[in-house]
Amino acid sequence: MTKISDETNIEKIEHKSKKNIALGTIIGYLAILVSIAHGFFLTTKVMTSVGVDNYGLYGIATSLVSLFLLDFGLSTTSETYLAKLRAKGDKKGVEKFLASIFKFYLLIDAVLLVVLVVLYFASPYIYRSSYSPEQLKVLQLLIVIVGGYTLVSFPSTSFFSAIQTYEKFGFNKTADLVQKVIYFVLTILTIKYNWGVIGITAVNAGSMLIAVVMRFLFMRYYLGVRLDLKLKLDKKDLKQVFTFSAWGLIMAIFSRLAYYFSPNILGMVSSNDQVSMFMLVNTIETYVCTFGAMTGYFFMAKVARVEASGSEEEKRVKLQLLAEKVGKVQFFVIALIYFGFLVVGQNFLQIWIKDQLVTNPDFKNIYWCIIIMCAYELIRIPELPLQNAMLTRGEIKPLAIVVLIKAIVNLGLSFVLSYFHGAVGAAIAVGAARILETILNNYCYKKYLGISITRFITKVYTGGAICITTIVILLKKFDDLVPLNSTGWQLVIKGFLFVILFTTSYMLVSFNKEERKYYVGVVMEILHIKKKAKPVEIEEKKDEQN
Repeated sequence: MTKISDETNIEKIEHKSKKNIALGTIIGYLAILVSIAHGFFLTTKVMTSVGVDNYGLYGIATSLVSLFLLDFGLSTTSETYLAKLRAKGDKKGVEKFLASIFKFYLLIDAVLLVVLVVLYFASPYIYRSSYSPEQLKVLQLLIVIVGGYTLVSFPSTSFFSAIQTYEKFGFNKTADLVQKVIYFVLTILTIKYNWGVIGITAVNAGSMLIAVVMRFLFMRYYLGVRLDLKLKLDKKDLKQVFTFSAWGLIMAIFSRLAYYFSPNILGMVSSNDQVSMFMLVNTIETYVCTFGAMTGYFFMAKVARVEASGSEEEKRVKLQLLAEKVGKVQFFVIALIYFGFLVVGQNFLQIWIKDQLVTNPDFKNIYWCIIIMCAYELIRIPELPLQNAMLTRGEIKPLAIVVLIKAIVNLGLSFVLSYFHGAVGAAIAVGAARILETILNNYCYKKYLGISITRFITKVYTGGAICITTIVILLKKFDDLVPLNSTGWQLVIKGFLFVILFTTSYMLVSFNKEERKYYVGVVMEILHIKKKAKPVEIEEKKDEQN
């Protein structure tokens, strides 16, 4: 029996959406904090336990398998089309689409199994100049573990998309939280009992499979959305879906090509320690991106509802306002993280990788690699609602072409710069390509959505830029004004001051009175979800009686 009801009452949906976003945000950030705890407190212990070379092998195996095990654009397609079907109140259409996408995933699984077999036998020849025969055998086993898990979980992406469609962000994030807690605990046991890099890879795969099972059960028995493989989409719908997916495939391939191939390029043209260094950079970069983008995709359903009604001009105005409103919050989050790291990052790295800094002096450059690679997130993350709108309107082709251009630039620069400058060169290549992508994406948003990019930038960034510039300059002088002998105390005090000063000044400068009132309401919604829901329900009942 379905738990989803009254999908045509827009006011009720919007109220639930606000509550779901609040709940998803809380649980999502808890999941991220657990992941950060794992990364910051255990990554270096794992590296020490298994050795720098074996940690590099883990990075290569993970990135190599991820490079080939793409979702073929189907996750983008799924979330876009499911959001549009739900906006129309078409639950049967949701189930038909879900069944078709799942079957297509299974078909791709069969092909990718062959690819995995080829990778298994080819990897010793690809990396024989960088690793010993014993290490190459370990690499093959890691490919089996990572590849095996990915093949099993690959079709389950559709479960995640279905749950997102009904805006049950809290459960998706709960599954993530459970997975990360299990992985955290098992990793500690792995280090304690010296199970090595193979054990760490295995417990990671096992914890992720638990999350897959959780999502399926929630989708089937709470949402009441069936996975009936007998259902089929109409041929016309299938043609539209797979045309969209073809461009989604290009985005998936070349987005991953730019990101996951960097460790492999370093493995080919540089050294093992440079691969491990870049993996540490990737760890921080992933957290920065995850923190900033965590709520960005919560608004796909809202954008779909904007696109489902009204004239073109009304849609444009509503989208502009929604993008600016969300963009301010998204910029606050990503700026807090990025510029916070700019202020305390060097202190943090001196604590986090102090053992590696002794044996690998080049690791001091991790700070600048992170600053270079993450800079574009300051633009990309606030603009996620605009990307969602492009997808909802079916304008995926321009975005795919931009990603293709970015990948070509990234790969071309990576081979040259990685050869001469190792991990630093790889980071510069990624950063340069991402800046180009940001410029081209903004051109697409203006052309295809009619959005005023100048107004968006003014509304979203002006106040924050003033706050950040002032605070960063002051805190960069902090060490001279208040000298501290302890790196740890420098980290804590400067970090605390930055958070307080930036949060306070941003709220006063960037948000107007109405926006501050709205976000106070969101906080109250988070703290008193049930209490706040009752008055709304009472008013709805009164309206129905009248």
